[in-house]
Amino acid sequence: MGFTWSAEKVKWFEKALETGEYPRVFMPILETMIDRKSSVLEIAAGVGPFSRMLASRVKSVTALEPSDLALAALREASIEKGISNIRYVESTWEEWPDEVHDVIIAAYAGGSVTGSEESLIRLNALARRGVLLVAPVSRERKNFGVDSLYVRLNREPPLRRECPPDTEAILKSLGISFESAIYTYEFGQPLQSIDEGVRLISSYHQFGPDEMEIVRDFVRESVVETGDGYYLPNLRTSRVFYWYT
Repeated sequence: MGFTWSAEKVKWFEKALETGEYPRVFMPILETMIDRKSSVLEIAAGVGPFSRMLASRVKSVTALEPSDLALAALREASIEKGISNIRYVESTWEEWPDEVHDVIIAAYAGGSVTGSEESLIRLNALARRGVLLVAPVSRERKNFGVDSLYVRLNREPPLRRECPPDTEAILKSLGISFESAIYTYEFGQPLQSIDEGVRLISSYHQFGPDEMEIVRDFVRESVVETGDGYYLPNLRTSRVFYWYT
């Protein structure tokens, strides 16, 4: 099942950004690349987690995202917060004309961005100061602990459509000197109800009608009650590659 934005996914992601450590966990790296005069490009920005975080710290941000729904959410949030230095571009990385920025960021952007030799050459050429890439560490989908849910369902856990790109091997073959690290951080989901939690999990996975009660029990047992609803914890692990140009 490939990822596509929906109104509910936009809402969930924005709520998660308010409480989770993503993308703030990567700020120590980015602080070594940016200053008040910097321009930043966020590829496959979605609702713009890095764009939102960096807008007040740099001169300009370009949010590159093919989904008009996700871009509209970023634009609306920026207006509400008085942010005026983000440029919203509805486009894929492949269709984007070559334009230099000081720092380029691509987080969970897919193999065509982080696993392509042509793309990595292009990223390196268009970044004046540095590049930051964030990618999954394996093909297995384990967000929200769904691997344990699949054990209950007596099914094999789902795999990402493509293997994680062999970014490290490509960068080495290109002679690009880089740093790499594994980050584990909290990026859970605030919820209003158990039903919403079931919809959340079901939106990323495919379950049969006879499995839904098991999914509901999984959500009910996994959430933590809060003052105004629930919180579904999620420790996400990502592989980070970054280098200075």
